[in-house]
Amino acid sequence: MKPIPIHTLDDASRRLMARAAELVKRDAYEITYTDFLSPREARIFHAAAMAEGEADRLFFYGGARDAERRCAVLLPEWFLGEEPHGDPFGEERAEFLLSLTENGSADLSGAVTPVSLTASEYASLTHRDWLGAILALGVERSVLGDIAVLDEHRAIAFFTAKIAPFIIENLHRAGSDGVRAAVCELPEGFSVPREFEKIEVTVASPRLDGVVRALTNLSRAEAAELVKDGLCEVNYFPEENPDAPITDGDTLSIRGYGKFIIDSANTVTRRGRNRLIARKYI
Repeated sequence: MKPIPIHTLDDASRRLMARAAELVKRDAYEITYTDFLSPREARIFHAAAMAEGEADRLFFYGGARDAERRCAVLLPEWFLGEEPHGDPFGEERAEFLLSLTENGSADLSGAVTPVSLTASEYASLTHRDWLGAILALGVERSVLGDIAVLDEHRAIAFFTAKIAPFIIENLHRAGSDGVRAAVCELPEGFSVPREFEKIEVTVASPRLDGVVRALTNLSRAEAAELVKDGLCEVNYFPEENPDAPITDGDTLSIRGYGKFIIDSANTVTRRGRNRLIARKYI
């Protein structure tokens, strides 16, 4: 995993890193967790755990598979065993923690509560409608994880356990429709729904400006200008170097063009070009 650019962090990010360093040094004999973190905040938290030599105990949990906003969870060492658990943000590590919660070994019910949101079917509701209705109650973004939209009238939202009762009592409308909120049990193996458009193209080399050009259909010069103007993020951090290498597993955000997961960037074709396989969030 690429190191985060610590020298570019703003004051808020540095405060988060300091708080994370303090938390990972606390009692290692009980499960400890935070409120929800954005993907960028999670990487900052991981960097702090690495610096303190505690990254092996750090996992991320959003209440369901494929959650993006997740709590940092520090497990006591006896949970870990001797086997490595893969990339800190990868599926293997997430599955290990989920398996502990599903078999009852680790209780994270005090961290995350899934809440079903059901509308009266008067209007079609989107993710934006649900998010706006929840934040309009005056809650902090950190108490809300992912919102899994099931259809036009139903969603499941993940909250910190301490705020869930307030949401259930006070969330009565979303968009122009009346809604009901209630604690729910998730179906076995539930994943937060994601939709992607698959993209497969070739690039001369897997450097940032070339990858941006391929994903946006801009010219090489226009793509390089996007990068230099600070409009691109690699793994949730701004990257202004057009020569920056893009590798498998990177997340690339291009302002005005969307967010992409790079599944493969380094497979060389018989003609000496690189095959780029990516998924664009829809």
